[in-house]
Amino acid sequence: MPTKIDLRRELRLARSRIPPAQRRRAAQRAATHLARACRRWGARRVAVYLSFGAELDTAPLVAALRQAGCALFVPRIVTGGAMRFVALGRLLRSNRFGIAEPPGGARAARLDAIVLPLVAFDDSGRRLGMGGGYYDRLLSGTRPGRPRRVGYAYALQRVDAVPSEPHDARLDAVVTEQGVRRFR
Repeated sequence: MPTKIDLRRELRLARSRIPPAQRRRAAQRAATHLARACRRWGARRVAVYLSFGAELDTAPLVAALRQAGCALFVPRIVTGGAMRFVALGRLLRSNRFGIAEPPGGARAARLDAIVLPLVAFDDSGRRLGMGGGYYDRLLSGTRPGRPRRVGYAYALQRVDAVPSEPHDARLDAVVTEQGVRRFR
């Protein structure tokens, strides 16, 4: 089995090679799939990340979820390297990683779904993130399914097996341009 480092390198490269027009189509299709799934799940309070680099673009997803009437929250890195979700407003700034986040905002008291970025996923719901462990730490005190943990990625990011450790948070579902795949 490849190491986490090898998988990250390989799949980041594969993601970066997707032509721009194909990226836009994939992002629109994935957004449509996830917005429909949120309606089916009754998810009204949704945390979504703001895409960065070659990640599947979340701008169409944000638009689709807003149109569906969802309250949206985004990650914000706080003191001590922890992450929390705050209301998505109009004002954003770049954090130390160059990722957009609100400078403040109301903290999410309850969420129905959390959309997670990932580099790779497998058919067991294991997820390989960027390596900072922010989502794993945030989700360590929650039960699977509450809130629903949804990976968001290109279909080409699926691998046979993601190396995992006991602290790695598993997904309840993953959404790609090809549709929704549930794991629980």
